[in-house]
Amino acid sequence: MGVPNRIGLDLDNTVIDYTPAYPVIAARIGLPREFFDRESIRTLLRKSEDDDLEWQRFQALLYTDGLTFARPAGGLSDFLKLCATLNVRVFIVSHKTATTPVQFGARDLREPAQAWLMNQGIVPGHVIKDDIYFCSTRVEKVRTIASLGCEAFVDDLIEVLEHPDLPIDIRRFHYQLDAGMFDDSALAVQPANFTILTTWLASC
Repeated sequence: MGVPNRIGLDLDNTVIDYTPAYPVIAARIGLPREFFDRESIRTLLRKSEDDDLEWQRFQALLYTDGLTFARPAGGLSDFLKLCATLNVRVFIVSHKTATTPVQFGARDLREPAQAWLMNQGIVPGHVIKDDIYFCSTRVEKVRTIASLGCEAFVDDLIEVLEHPDLPIDIRRFHYQLDAGMFDDSALAVQPANFTILTTWLASC
């Protein structure tokens, strides 16, 4: 595979690193101090796939007030600079509803996210505003990725990367902060962070 023309990136917990925000929001809702990261908080609050109301409540705060404490993912800047050097067009495709659920205040989710991207210089410095897509469902997100002609996509949710509607020829990267060394193997889904992705793109 040569240098891809189009790469797609997920937004929350991929482009946006909420690591500093998790303990702040957890403390705000009264969780004990041992619950300070995504995995521990999600395990506590998300009882099951059908009983995740408290996890939704937490996310409603995280994706609004939590943006104050969020930061760009490590290595993202270098990756985006390399994309620009190689004339790779970058899209951001996010599964993000227009507002939080009514019971959590129906707060705008999309405008604050766009404002954060602009404040960080990601938009329009590396991604043009028209190349940001917010989708209300996972199915809509996967179909948007396909319609944009992305040759690679990066997401922290394996459910997106393994979705049956995602074209089989898209290179899939499972975003993980602690991903290991770059391994250009034949794995259908490759664990990666932005440092690894920069290495991969430079090798294309």
